[in-house]
Amino acid sequence: MEHKISMLPGVAEYPRNQWYVAAFSREVSREFLKREILDTPVVMYRTEAGAPVALFDRCPHRGMPFSSGKLIGDIVQCGYHGFEFSTNGKCSSVPSGGPIPPKMCVSSFPLVEKWEWIWIWMGDPALANEDLIPDHAALGLIGDGWFSEAGIYLNVRANYLLPFENLVDATHITYLHHGLIDTGNVAKHPYEMEVEGAIVSTIRVFENETLPPMLIKVLGLSDDVRVNRTLKLSAFAPNVAVIHLNFEVVGKSDGPALTNNLIVALTPQNRTATHQFACMAAGFPNPHPGRFDDLRNLLMEDVVAIEEIQRLFDHLGEENAPEVSVKSDGNAVRTRRILIDMLEKERMPVHSMTATADSVLK
Repeated sequence: MEHKISMLPGVAEYPRNQWYVAAFSREVSREFLKREILDTPVVMYRTEAGAPVALFDRCPHRGMPFSSGKLIGDIVQCGYHGFEFSTNGKCSSVPSGGPIPPKMCVSSFPLVEKWEWIWIWMGDPALANEDLIPDHAALGLIGDGWFSEAGIYLNVRANYLLPFENLVDATHITYLHHGLIDTGNVAKHPYEMEVEGAIVSTIRVFENETLPPMLIKVLGLSDDVRVNRTLKLSAFAPNVAVIHLNFEVVGKSDGPALTNNLIVALTPQNRTATHQFACMAAGFPNPHPGRFDDLRNLLMEDVVAIEEIQRLFDHLGEENAPEVSVKSDGNAVRTRRILIDMLEKERMPVHSMTATADSVLK
Protein backbone atom coordinates (compact mmCIF):
# COMPACT_ATOMS: atom_id res chain seq x y z
CA MET A 1 0.00 0.00 0.00
CA GLU A 2 1.36 3.41 -1.01
CA HIS A 3 2.40 5.63 1.88
CA LYS A 4 1.47 9.26 1.30
CA ILE A 5 3.79 11.82 2.84
CA SER A 6 2.10 14.00 5.44
CA MET A 7 3.04 17.65 5.67
CA LEU A 8 0.25 18.63 8.05
CA PRO A 9 1.74 20.55 10.98
CA GLY A 10 1.22 18.42 14.04
CA VAL A 11 2.28 15.19 12.32
CA ALA A 12 4.57 16.41 9.51
CA GLU A 13 7.33 14.02 8.50
CA TYR A 14 10.97 15.06 8.22
CA PRO A 15 13.82 13.98 5.96
CA ARG A 16 16.65 11.98 7.54
CA ASN A 17 19.30 12.43 4.86
CA GLN A 18 19.99 15.99 5.98
CA TRP A 19 22.25 17.68 8.53
CA TYR A 20 20.62 18.93 11.74
CA VAL A 21 22.11 20.81 14.67
CA ALA A 22 22.56 18.35 17.54
CA ALA A 23 23.95 20.79 20.10
CA PHE A 24 25.79 24.03 20.71
CA SER A 25 29.53 23.36 20.85
CA ARG A 26 29.57 24.47 24.49
CA GLU A 27 27.08 21.72 25.41
CA VAL A 28 29.35 18.83 24.41
CA SER A 29 32.19 18.04 26.78
CA ARG A 30 33.81 15.10 28.57
CA GLU A 31 30.48 14.60 30.30
CA PHE A 32 27.78 12.66 28.46
CA LEU A 33 25.05 14.70 26.78
CA LYS A 34 21.97 12.65 25.92
CA ARG A 35 19.49 13.94 23.39
CA GLU A 36 16.74 12.38 21.30
CA ILE A 37 17.13 13.33 17.63
CA LEU A 38 14.75 12.19 14.88
CA ASP A 39 13.16 9.62 17.22
CA THR A 40 16.61 8.23 18.04
CA PRO A 41 18.38 8.27 21.44
CA VAL A 42 21.86 9.77 21.00
CA VAL A 43 24.72 10.22 23.45
CA MET A 44 27.41 12.81 22.70
CA TYR A 45 30.81 13.49 24.25
CA ARG A 46 34.30 14.67 23.33
CA THR A 47 37.41 12.57 22.98
CA GLU A 48 40.53 13.49 24.93
CA ALA A 49 41.67 15.30 21.78
CA GLY A 50 38.46 17.35 21.78
CA ALA A 51 36.67 15.76 18.82
CA PRO A 52 32.88 15.37 19.26
CA VAL A 53 31.39 11.86 19.10
CA ALA A 54 27.76 10.73 18.79
CA LEU A 55 26.62 7.15 19.39
CA PHE A 56 23.27 5.41 19.49
CA ASP A 57 22.44 5.61 23.20
CA ARG A 58 21.65 1.96 23.94
CA CYS A 59 23.97 -0.92 24.76
CA PRO A 60 23.17 -3.81 22.38
CA HIS A 61 23.81 -6.34 25.15
CA ARG A 62 20.83 -5.73 27.47
CA GLY A 63 19.64 -2.28 26.51
CA MET A 64 21.13 0.05 29.13
CA PRO A 65 21.64 3.65 27.91
CA PHE A 66 25.32 4.46 27.48
CA SER A 67 24.58 7.87 28.97
CA SER A 68 24.08 6.11 32.32
CA GLY A 69 27.60 4.66 32.13
CA LYS A 70 30.96 6.40 32.14
CA LEU A 71 33.79 7.54 29.89
CA ILE A 72 37.23 5.92 30.20
CA GLY A 73 39.63 7.80 27.95
CA ASP A 74 37.78 7.75 24.64
CA ILE A 75 35.94 4.51 25.50
CA VAL A 76 32.29 4.37 26.59
CA GLN A 77 31.70 1.83 29.36
CA CYS A 78 28.17 0.57 29.85
CA GLY A 79 27.04 1.01 33.44
CA TYR A 80 25.21 -2.35 33.54
CA HIS A 81 27.76 -5.07 32.63
CA GLY A 82 30.86 -3.00 31.83
CA PHE A 83 30.95 -3.66 28.09
CA GLU A 84 33.18 -1.10 26.38
CA PHE A 85 32.66 0.61 23.03
CA SER A 86 34.96 2.67 20.84
CA THR A 87 34.14 5.96 19.12
CA ASN A 88 33.17 4.00 15.99
CA GLY A 89 30.45 2.19 17.94
CA LYS A 90 32.19 -1.21 17.97
CA CYS A 91 32.51 -3.22 21.16
CA SER A 92 36.13 -3.46 22.28
CA SER A 93 35.78 -5.38 25.57
CA VAL A 94 33.45 -7.89 27.24
CA PRO A 95 34.56 -8.12 30.90
CA SER A 96 32.78 -11.44 31.45
CA GLY A 97 34.90 -13.05 28.72
CA GLY A 98 34.33 -14.93 25.50
CA PRO A 99 34.38 -13.77 21.90
CA ILE A 100 32.82 -10.43 20.93
CA PRO A 101 29.80 -11.10 18.67
CA PRO A 102 29.99 -9.25 15.33
CA LYS A 103 26.61 -7.65 16.04
CA MET A 104 27.84 -6.17 19.34
CA CYS A 105 28.01 -2.64 17.93
CA VAL A 106 25.94 0.53 17.62
CA SER A 107 25.64 3.34 15.10
CA SER A 108 28.21 6.12 15.25
CA PHE A 109 26.68 9.20 13.66
CA PRO A 110 28.68 11.58 11.42
CA LEU A 111 29.29 14.97 13.06
CA VAL A 112 30.60 18.29 11.77
CA GLU A 113 31.53 21.06 14.19
CA LYS A 114 31.11 24.39 12.46
CA TRP A 115 31.04 27.81 14.10
CA GLU A 116 29.38 27.17 17.52
CA TRP A 117 27.14 24.36 16.28
CA ILE A 118 27.62 20.60 16.08
CA TRP A 119 25.77 19.18 13.08
CA ILE A 120 24.66 15.54 12.99
CA TRP A 121 23.68 13.24 10.11
CA MET A 122 21.04 10.68 11.11
CA GLY A 123 20.43 9.19 7.67
CA ASP A 124 22.50 6.99 5.35
CA PRO A 125 26.13 7.73 6.37
CA ALA A 126 27.29 7.17 2.78
CA LEU A 127 25.31 10.27 1.77
CA ALA A 128 26.67 12.59 4.50
CA ASN A 129 27.88 15.39 2.24
CA GLU A 130 29.09 18.42 4.23
CA ASP A 131 28.13 20.68 1.33
CA LEU A 132 24.49 20.19 2.38
CA ILE A 133 25.11 22.16 5.60
CA PRO A 134 23.70 25.70 5.14
CA ASP A 135 26.31 28.28 4.18
CA HIS A 136 27.27 29.89 7.50
CA ALA A 137 28.51 33.02 5.75
CA ALA A 138 25.08 33.44 4.13
CA LEU A 139 23.52 33.06 7.57
CA GLY A 140 25.76 35.79 8.97
CA LEU A 141 27.47 33.50 11.47
CA ILE A 142 30.94 33.82 9.98
CA GLY A 143 32.73 36.34 7.77
CA ASP A 144 34.13 39.84 7.97
CA GLY A 145 31.79 42.49 9.32
CA TRP A 146 29.62 40.09 11.34
CA PHE A 147 29.39 39.87 15.13
CA SER A 148 27.76 36.52 15.92
CA GLU A 149 26.83 34.94 19.24
CA ALA A 150 25.63 31.48 20.18
CA GLY A 151 22.35 32.05 21.94
CA ILE A 152 19.73 29.96 23.67
CA TYR A 153 18.35 26.43 23.50
CA LEU A 154 14.61 25.77 23.71
CA ASN A 155 12.72 22.50 23.67
CA VAL A 156 9.38 22.97 21.94
CA ARG A 157 6.74 20.32 22.58
CA ALA A 158 5.38 20.45 19.05
CA ASN A 159 5.98 19.02 15.60
CA TYR A 160 8.94 20.75 13.93
CA LEU A 161 6.89 22.28 11.14
CA LEU A 162 4.95 24.43 13.64
CA PRO A 163 7.97 26.39 14.97
CA PHE A 164 9.63 26.34 11.53
CA GLU A 165 6.67 28.02 9.83
CA ASN A 166 6.12 30.32 12.80
CA LEU A 167 9.61 31.77 12.52
CA VAL A 168 9.22 32.66 8.84
CA ASP A 169 5.63 33.94 9.13
CA ALA A 170 5.47 37.72 9.48
CA THR A 171 1.69 37.99 9.70
CA HIS A 172 1.49 36.72 13.30
CA ILE A 173 3.95 39.32 14.61
CA THR A 174 1.35 42.07 14.90
CA TYR A 175 -1.03 39.97 16.98
CA LEU A 176 1.07 37.55 19.03
CA HIS A 177 3.99 39.75 20.08
CA HIS A 178 2.01 42.77 21.29
CA GLY A 179 4.18 45.49 19.77
CA LEU A 180 7.55 44.11 20.88
CA ILE A 181 8.98 43.92 17.36
CA ASP A 182 6.54 45.88 15.23
CA THR A 183 4.31 48.94 15.44
CA GLY A 184 1.18 47.22 14.15
CA ASN A 185 1.99 47.47 10.45
CA VAL A 186 3.45 44.09 9.50
CA ALA A 187 0.46 41.82 8.88
CA LYS A 188 -1.12 43.99 6.18
CA HIS A 189 2.13 45.06 4.53
CA PRO A 190 2.78 43.91 0.93
CA TYR A 191 5.62 41.47 0.32
CA GLU A 192 7.55 39.63 -2.36
CA MET A 193 8.53 35.96 -2.34
CA GLU A 194 11.86 34.61 -3.55
CA VAL A 195 12.84 30.96 -4.08
CA GLU A 196 16.45 29.86 -4.48
CA GLY A 197 16.87 26.09 -4.38
CA ALA A 198 15.62 24.94 -0.97
CA ILE A 199 15.54 28.51 0.40
CA VAL A 200 12.17 30.28 0.41
CA SER A 201 12.07 33.95 1.47
CA THR A 202 9.52 36.69 1.91
CA ILE A 203 10.63 40.32 1.80
CA ARG A 204 8.84 43.38 3.17
CA VAL A 205 10.14 46.94 2.85
CA PHE A 206 8.96 49.61 5.31
CA GLU A 207 9.64 53.31 4.89
CA ASN A 208 9.96 56.13 7.43
CA GLU A 209 8.66 54.20 10.44
CA THR A 210 9.22 54.41 14.18
CA LEU A 211 10.73 51.43 15.96
CA PRO A 212 9.18 49.20 18.64
CA PRO A 213 10.87 48.88 22.08
CA MET A 214 12.84 45.68 21.51
CA LEU A 215 14.41 46.88 18.26
CA ILE A 216 15.31 50.24 19.81
CA LYS A 217 17.36 48.37 22.44
CA VAL A 218 18.97 46.08 19.85
CA LEU A 219 20.04 48.98 17.65
CA GLY A 220 20.92 51.37 20.47
CA LEU A 221 18.83 54.16 18.96
CA SER A 222 16.62 56.76 20.61
CA ASP A 223 12.87 56.21 20.49
CA ASP A 224 12.25 59.26 18.27
CA VAL A 225 14.41 58.00 15.40
CA ARG A 226 12.66 56.99 12.19
CA VAL A 227 14.04 54.32 9.88
CA ASN A 228 13.61 52.60 6.55
CA ARG A 229 13.52 48.85 7.24
CA THR A 230 13.75 45.66 5.20
CA LEU A 231 12.40 42.48 6.79
CA LYS A 232 13.46 39.26 5.07
CA LEU A 233 12.29 35.91 6.47
CA SER A 234 14.00 32.85 5.00
CA ALA A 235 13.29 29.14 5.40
CA PHE A 236 16.36 26.99 4.70
CA ALA A 237 14.55 23.66 4.43
CA PRO A 238 14.60 21.55 6.50
CA ASN A 239 16.79 22.88 9.28
CA VAL A 240 17.26 26.67 9.64
CA ALA A 241 15.07 29.78 9.76
CA VAL A 242 16.55 33.28 9.45
CA ILE A 243 14.95 36.60 10.33
CA HIS A 244 17.02 39.28 8.60
CA LEU A 245 16.53 42.96 9.39
CA ASN A 246 18.24 45.84 7.64
CA PHE A 247 17.76 49.44 8.84
CA GLU A 248 18.69 52.86 7.50
CA VAL A 249 18.16 55.90 9.68
CA VAL A 250 16.01 58.45 7.86
CA GLY A 251 18.01 61.57 7.05
CA LYS A 252 21.35 59.78 7.35
CA SER A 253 21.70 58.14 3.96
CA ASP A 254 25.50 58.35 4.18
CA GLY A 255 25.59 56.36 7.41
CA PRO A 256 26.19 52.61 7.60
CA ALA A 257 23.24 50.24 7.31
CA LEU A 258 22.32 48.48 10.55
CA THR A 259 21.92 44.76 9.94
CA ASN A 260 20.65 42.18 12.43
CA ASN A 261 19.94 38.45 11.97
CA LEU A 262 18.13 36.01 14.21
CA ILE A 263 19.20 32.52 13.12
CA VAL A 264 17.35 29.50 14.51
CA ALA A 265 18.31 25.90 13.81
CA LEU A 266 15.42 23.48 14.17
CA THR A 267 15.95 19.78 14.80
CA PRO A 268 13.07 17.32 15.16
CA GLN A 269 13.30 15.45 18.45
CA ASN A 270 10.41 13.24 17.47
CA ARG A 271 7.08 13.73 15.72
CA THR A 272 5.76 16.02 18.47
CA ALA A 273 8.86 17.76 19.88
CA THR A 274 11.57 20.01 18.45
CA HIS A 275 14.99 21.28 19.51
CA GLN A 276 15.59 24.99 18.81
CA PHE A 277 19.05 26.57 18.79
CA ALA A 278 18.71 30.35 18.49
CA CYS A 279 21.63 32.65 17.66
CA MET A 280 22.14 36.29 16.84
CA ALA A 281 24.39 38.00 14.33
CA ALA A 282 24.72 41.69 13.55
CA GLY A 283 26.82 44.06 11.52
CA PHE A 284 27.72 45.86 14.74
CA PRO A 285 28.55 44.86 18.34
CA ASN A 286 25.44 44.51 20.48
CA PRO A 287 26.28 45.62 24.03
CA HIS A 288 22.74 45.32 25.40
CA PRO A 289 23.26 43.07 28.49
CA GLY A 290 19.73 41.66 28.48
CA ARG A 291 19.66 40.73 24.80
CA PHE A 292 19.33 36.99 25.35
CA ASP A 293 16.72 37.43 28.08
CA ASP A 294 14.73 39.56 25.64
CA LEU A 295 15.18 36.95 22.93
CA ARG A 296 14.04 34.14 25.21
CA ASN A 297 10.96 36.11 26.27
CA LEU A 298 10.10 36.83 22.65
CA LEU A 299 10.54 33.24 21.49
CA MET A 300 8.60 31.91 24.46
CA GLU A 301 5.53 33.82 23.27
CA ASP A 302 5.76 31.71 20.11
CA VAL A 303 6.42 28.51 22.06
CA VAL A 304 3.35 28.95 24.27
CA ALA A 305 1.14 29.41 21.19
CA ILE A 306 2.74 26.57 19.23
CA GLU A 307 2.46 24.08 22.08
CA GLU A 308 -1.20 25.02 22.55
CA ILE A 309 -1.80 24.33 18.85
CA GLN A 310 -0.09 20.92 19.14
CA ARG A 311 -2.07 19.93 22.24
CA LEU A 312 -5.37 20.75 20.57
CA PHE A 313 -4.30 18.94 17.40
CA ASP A 314 -3.44 15.83 19.41
CA HIS A 315 -6.77 16.01 21.24
CA LEU A 316 -8.87 16.39 18.10
CA GLY A 317 -6.93 14.06 15.83
CA GLU A 318 -5.85 14.70 12.25
CA GLU A 319 -9.32 14.07 10.80
CA ASN A 320 -10.93 16.72 12.99
CA ALA A 321 -8.18 19.36 12.70
CA PRO A 322 -8.28 20.55 9.08
CA GLU A 323 -6.04 23.36 7.91
CA VAL A 324 -7.05 26.05 5.41
CA SER A 325 -4.32 28.20 3.85
CA VAL A 326 -4.54 31.76 2.48
CA LYS A 327 -2.38 33.81 0.11
CA SER A 328 0.12 34.87 2.78
CA ASP A 329 0.85 31.18 3.48
CA GLY A 330 2.40 30.81 0.04
CA ASN A 331 5.95 30.61 1.43
CA ALA A 332 4.92 27.85 3.85
CA VAL A 333 3.21 25.88 1.09
CA ARG A 334 6.28 26.20 -1.15
CA THR A 335 8.57 25.02 1.67
CA ARG A 336 6.31 22.03 2.33
CA ARG A 337 6.62 21.04 -1.32
CA ILE A 338 10.40 21.21 -1.02
CA LEU A 339 10.26 18.98 2.07
CA ILE A 340 8.00 16.51 0.27
CA ASP A 341 10.50 16.38 -2.60
CA MET A 342 13.32 15.64 -0.12
CA LEU A 343 11.29 12.85 1.46
CA GLU A 344 10.32 11.36 -1.91
CA LYS A 345 13.94 11.30 -3.03
CA GLU A 346 14.94 9.51 0.18
CA ARG A 347 12.32 6.81 -0.30
CA MET A 348 12.46 6.48 -4.07
CA PRO A 349 14.50 3.21 -4.03
CA VAL A 350 11.85 1.59 -1.82
CA HIS A 351 8.62 3.30 -2.84
CA SER A 352 7.63 5.40 -5.79
CA MET A 353 5.47 8.11 -4.31
CA THR A 354 3.78 11.20 -5.55
CA ALA A 355 2.56 14.11 -3.50
CA THR A 356 -0.58 15.90 -4.58
CA ALA A 357 -1.59 19.46 -3.79
CA ASP A 358 -4.12 17.99 -1.39
CA SER A 359 -1.36 16.33 0.64
CA VAL A 360 0.38 19.69 0.91
CA LEU A 361 -2.63 21.77 1.87
CA LYS A 362 -4.92 19.28 3.59
